[in-house]
Amino acid sequence: MQLNKVQNEFLGCTSAIAVDSQEQFLKLKEWMGIQNLFLQDGTPVTQLNTDVTNKRVAFYRDDIGMFVGYDHPANIGMNYSIKEFNEAFPEAENYEQRSLFGDDAASIRPPEDDLVADPMEDIVETEVKEVKNELSLAETLNQLEVGTITPATITGNVIEFKDTVINAINKYKNIVVTQDNFKELTDTRADLNNKKKIITENRKNIKNEALKEINEVYDAMTNIIKAIDDVVGPLDSEIKGFEAKEKEALKQKMMETTINPTLDMLIKQEMLDDDTRKEFTFKPSWTNASAFTKTGNLTKKTTDEINAELNRIVELYNQKQKDIETIKSTVTQLSIAHGLDAQLNADTYVELYKKGTSMPDVQQRINRDVEMIKNAVQKEADKKAQEIVSKQQMQNHEQNTEIAENTSQEQNKQSNITMLTDEKTGEVLAKGNDHQILAQIAPTPEKFEGKTYEYTYSFSGSFGVIKTFSNILKLLSMMFKDFKYERK
Repeated sequence: MQLNKVQNEFLGCTSAIAVDSQEQFLKLKEWMGIQNLFLQDGTPVTQLNTDVTNKRVAFYRDDIGMFVGYDHPANIGMNYSIKEFNEAFPEAENYEQRSLFGDDAASIRPPEDDLVADPMEDIVETEVKEVKNELSLAETLNQLEVGTITPATITGNVIEFKDTVINAINKYKNIVVTQDNFKELTDTRADLNNKKKIITENRKNIKNEALKEINEVYDAMTNIIKAIDDVVGPLDSEIKGFEAKEKEALKQKMMETTINPTLDMLIKQEMLDDDTRKEFTFKPSWTNASAFTKTGNLTKKTTDEINAELNRIVELYNQKQKDIETIKSTVTQLSIAHGLDAQLNADTYVELYKKGTSMPDVQQRINRDVEMIKNAVQKEADKKAQEIVSKQQMQNHEQNTEIAENTSQEQNKQSNITMLTDEKTGEVLAKGNDHQILAQIAPTPEKFEGKTYEYTYSFSGSFGVIKTFSNILKLLSMMFKDFKYERK
């Protein structure tokens, strides 16, 4: 049976079908059952029981195209176009009743050309193992009836006479045996024991017979459940593994054909670098079927998300560049302020930042290093200053020692001074000691100016005295041009 446009849109997850009556709901449920659709809890859609009398309810397939959901049309969302029941089933009265897994189920499926294109088609080639049975698994499961429990029918009047019998028995509690009632009570004991034996045996037989069929059904159900678990567990792993491979292959295809070329272009335009490129995060939802249109193209939502992620890492790169410039500027300013040009290297902190250290931590590291370098420089300066002070103190000590020695010598010299004074005025004309002689230059009176006087002296004495006198004569001849002497 060929599907119409609305039915194809419903199966393609782009349209929802609204019903206004219970009759429309039942016909739609029958059709969805023929399409082998399931509810969100995994049960066949044919098991859905809801009353839509005097209500308007829209049914739709979810984004991944597996499960059926329903809600008021106003709550369906913008992703679905609301279609009326008559648009989907214009000849509803001609629909035939079909079982969920009937023999003609396959004949009513849409032809392959009408199926929505699978965006992951031809990405991963997987060997398919076909399971051949006389009946399909769905058909076989459909034939299984769990059934209901019918209470067993038990003859007798135990229930009706229970209270009466118990009350009669209780009358014999705590009774005292006497000569008069001994025979009666002996018979009563025998009657009670016999009845107890009969009731006990019948109770056991009733329980065994009642549980016999229950245990058989219970065990059968347990075996079926175990068989299902033995298959579903590995099958679930296989399905998830296959889906993971399909998604990974689709991810690689999207990276190679769409995302990587864009990243390369951003790097070429210096809007990104290789390190920041690694920050790109591929969302797993981009490989879901809902991320693609029926024609296999990316939806606007998916495209917007990819562009948003690209913009995020571009902004991240720009922020990193600003941070790096801030680091360099900070290092330069601190170096100038504290005179640390040779000791502080901005590249060290830039590399630290590139390896993942946060800006506050980098700033803290810079400040700490500045303090360390300042302390080291101050320590070295203090050391040199101390050396200078120590050297100056040593020089001062040596000078003081020399001055003291010279003073002492001078005092000693002064204590041995011989002075020549004017007999009339007492003026010191010359003085001397063992080391030196000081003499005043006698002025030439005006009346003797221009005249030259010649005297002859004869000297005798030690070598030092004669040598000193000779030096004085020589000095006088150097100071006064008209003074001459000769040694004979």
